[in-house]
Amino acid sequence: MCIRDRSKVVTLLNIDIRDFSLFSKKIGPKKTVDMLNYFFSIMGDIVFEHQGIVDKYLGDGFLAVFGAPVSSTSDAQNATEAALEMQNKMGEVNEYCQKKYKEKLFAGMVVHSGEVVVGNIGFEKKMDYTVIGTAVNFVFRLQELSRKWPNSILLSEATYNEVESILRGKMIKIFEIEENIESIKVYRIDSP
Repeated sequence: MCIRDRSKVVTLLNIDIRDFSLFSKKIGPKKTVDMLNYFFSIMGDIVFEHQGIVDKYLGDGFLAVFGAPVSSTSDAQNATEAALEMQNKMGEVNEYCQKKYKEKLFAGMVVHSGEVVVGNIGFEKKMDYTVIGTAVNFVFRLQELSRKWPNSILLSEATYNEVESILRGKMIKIFEIEENIESIKVYRIDSP
């Protein structure tokens, strides 16, 4: 593994389709690819419009990064605004899915700010610019927690503290990254 790395604070946004296996089983593999391409196009455009990048596709979702390669003081706000826009776009996505597949989609969005190692990871034949670290692991732990609330957004305390002036969330749980590490408050923003 070759890493040309540096540590930096970024804001991560993970979006994940709920009950995707059941959805894809109902519509079949060819329609699933069509639906995913549509979904990624809509949601990916939102990320780029808010100065983020799509870091990696994860089957039925993706991880976006705000603050790499270039940081700004608005990274947390940009990521949160992207998540809010994604949440609002789910109505349009569902109209498309209802019309084309006779099915509805639900997705969870989670946003967390923290320190990561960012750089090119891989070897000479396959290299990816990506992020790794505890913050990345935590955003996926948040995604597991978010499954209880379809089309909701969960924000970590670190992100919420950066954006609370533009929105009001509801604290839902104290959540630990790992044992013996400080607990983190998690806030939920429900769909309108």
